[in-house]
Amino acid sequence: MKLSCTGLLGILVTVVAAILLIGGLSSCGSSVKGYVKDHYDRVGTRNGAELYRSKDRVDQVVKDITGRWKPADRITDPGGVFLRYRDTFVAVRPRTAGGTDIEVDDPDRAYAHWYPFIGGWFGTYSGRGEGFRGGGPGSGK
Repeated sequence: MKLSCTGLLGILVTVVAAILLIGGLSSCGSSVKGYVKDHYDRVGTRNGAELYRSKDRVDQVVKDITGRWKPADRITDPGGVFLRYRDTFVAVRPRTAGGTDIEVDDPDRAYAHWYPFIGGWFGTYSGRGEGFRGGGPGSGK
């Protein structure tokens, strides 16, 4: 069976359309922001950050998020777990009523807000903050 040029063109267009559709669907939730939005219940905003909740414990939520989106940096503190990504900051904290609060924010605003927990550690995306700020004993001096 021979295919005409029109038939081949039709098959080619169909294949390209299928590839684009699959690519578009796989990019849904293609960031840590999208992942959190797709997997947790949005409850509003807090201090400019998007606030989500989960009935799961902090350790499980962190495992789920970092299993899908590896952070550039992470701090675990009694106050919560703080994850830094290139353009996103995620704070995962226990709720007194049980479950977990998840805050997704801009890194600059989050750094100012969460400074008591992350101060001196999170810097630019390239690494630890103390190395270029002159903080810590003997570094940058």
